[in-house]
Amino acid sequence: MNTLDLAQRKVKMKKVASTNGGEWHGPCPDCGGEDRFHVWPNENEGKGGYWCRACGKTGDNIQYLRDFEGMGFKEACAYLGVNMPDSYDNQRPHRGPGRGLAGVAPAESAQHPEYQPENRPPPADLWQEKAARFVKWAEDNIQKQPEVLAWLAARGIDADTAAAYRLGWNPGEDGKDIYRARKAWGLDEVLRDDGRPKALWIPRGLVIPYIMDGIVYRLRIRRPDEGGPRYYVLPGSSMAVMVLEPARLAFVVVESELDAIACTAATPLAGAVALGSVSAKPDAAACEVLSRALQILLALDYDAAGARAMAFWADNFPRCDRWPVPVGKDPGEAVQMGTALKQWIKAGLPPALKLEAAEHDRREAEKAAKSGLQQDKTKESGKEHEKAGQDLEKKAENRVKMLERRAAEDDYVARNGLSPLLLELRDLLRNNPRVRIINTPDRYTVLRDGKYVGGRINYLVFREPAVTDYLVNHPGGEIGWENLFLIGEEQ
Repeated sequence: MNTLDLAQRKVKMKKVASTNGGEWHGPCPDCGGEDRFHVWPNENEGKGGYWCRACGKTGDNIQYLRDFEGMGFKEACAYLGVNMPDSYDNQRPHRGPGRGLAGVAPAESAQHPEYQPENRPPPADLWQEKAARFVKWAEDNIQKQPEVLAWLAARGIDADTAAAYRLGWNPGEDGKDIYRARKAWGLDEVLRDDGRPKALWIPRGLVIPYIMDGIVYRLRIRRPDEGGPRYYVLPGSSMAVMVLEPARLAFVVVESELDAIACTAATPLAGAVALGSVSAKPDAAACEVLSRALQILLALDYDAAGARAMAFWADNFPRCDRWPVPVGKDPGEAVQMGTALKQWIKAGLPPALKLEAAEHDRREAEKAAKSGLQQDKTKESGKEHEKAGQDLEKKAENRVKMLERRAAEDDYVARNGLSPLLLELRDLLRNNPRVRIINTPDRYTVLRDGKYVGGRINYLVFREPAVTDYLVNHPGGEIGWENLFLIGEEQ
């Protein structure tokens, strides 16, 4: 049963496209609307994918059951007939205070065997020297490859980003792959069957270096489609896990370096970790960075290997959420199909980082307004830019105030020992401002413009005791997002 099958049991979906297996639009099972909920039934190897452009919920059929049916991970897998590792925690993920963002308290994760990450040192000095020269040469060459730059841009990596992460192009010698003596790169000699030494193969293609603290740790080359391996790691490279922007407080975990670069470039609020494969695990340096993260978004492919990977991450990193792209198999492909990586990443961040995002947007709006004013040559144009800047700044200020209120409400729930499900209800009501919970002595119901409301809001209000008890004791006769929490007042 894929995501479309599940969605059609709750809401009416309309087919809007037939390409790539089709696309359906309809109301979100949580936040309503008319066509904000998008479903692609053929994504994720037939499991389907969904994304709500209003509330930001996204995932496959398993995540659908967790988001809209209230199931835990193992419960959802059992319902769909998916065999999962026994070690995966079955709690429904939430962002309740005092617990990990994956719904696992730190004390709970300590019950699992402790993971011992490997130390992966940099390559030998001579190899580093040769690699640094090769990277510089490849950087110069990529400027002569507009079709390569266009391909990167289509996957979320513009020319400035490509330059920042020192992507390059190896055109080869006379259009053919390069071969060098292994000893010239400080590598041990390897003999062929006939006793002659093997050469170091440096194939043509896109050069993807991993550079940390000025040291080239790895050279990976994405080869043209000419047969053989698509990706090739140059012998002598360190297999250290790529961590981009380690000072940031949130990280997206992906498989490929290119996806990590695209995610890091999309927003200044999150770095990225490229594992190289779905089954790889973070090394000691990556673990040190991730242990400080406020949020980890796991965007690995979701198949059997991905399920095992999620079990590992949930056991060892409590602040980790599974966060698949809404469409496509990876972030690069999602960009090609119209996904805005910035919004996808921001939807998974905790309130503290979203507040920082609003402040960043405010600063950028202010900078853009000032820049526009300086460049205008006429008074009228200057006024238009000033007004646009003021509008942007006002919008950013309102967003900051909204996020400050959300943070205060989150703190209120934590201090009063209230159920985190109330925060979920708050977000659903905020996305549906016309929904009112009628809480009078003679009537207890949920209405939108006088009509009965079902879905997740109904489930929380009527079937979650912690929510029902709170609402019954709430002084408001009509409850909406704006008065669900009365901060600073007795309730």
